Amino acid sequence: MSTAVPEGLAAAVMALRPFVNGRRENGELLADYFDGHRVLGDPAVLSALADALAERIAGLDVDCVAGEAVAGSSLATAVSLALYRGGRDVPVRALRRDPKHRGVPGVLSAQVPESSRFVLVDDVAGTGACLERSVRRLRELRHEIVGAWVIVDRQDGAAARLEGLGVRLSALFTLNDFSTARTPLP
Repeated sequence: MSTAVPEGLAAAVMALRPFVNGRRENGELLADYFDGHRVLGDPAVLSALADALAERIAGLDVDCVAGEAVAGSSLATAVSLALYRGGRDVPVRALRRDPKHRGVPGVLSAQVPESSRFVLVDDVAGTGACLERSVRRLRELRHEIVGAWVIVDRQDGAAARLEGLGVRLSALFTLNDFSTARTPLP
């Protein structure tokens, strides 16, 4: 099985102009903020990204693919569908930032058996705070995390942060793969 990123995928991502001036969750302003919603909103690019991630996940012993709402859960749904098209029935679960108290309560969009094996996906990893939160929440629910996959790793500490939790971070691209994407700050 080849795990090379499909030729032209980086260019297809860049054509959507996903790098903008934007703020991280901690308020830090970035000139090269990756707006994953621009990418996840394009069906052709989303499908190609999901296929590339699914190819990397397909051989793993996993029960669920999950991502934090909204970008992560959108990508998780696409990856689950790509896995299904490839012959693997791996359900998807959204992780909520705050527990829900009505409908299906809790941090997961639907319940799963205890000790389920999860892969986490997200659009981007920066410091790793969001992925760490997801790992901790799933472990509190007594689930195992097999690994975390993102479209773009900003290489701002996420890999080391997750490694400290015993979780490997993998990415289709690093920020350096898009070195011409920088936009000037105002």
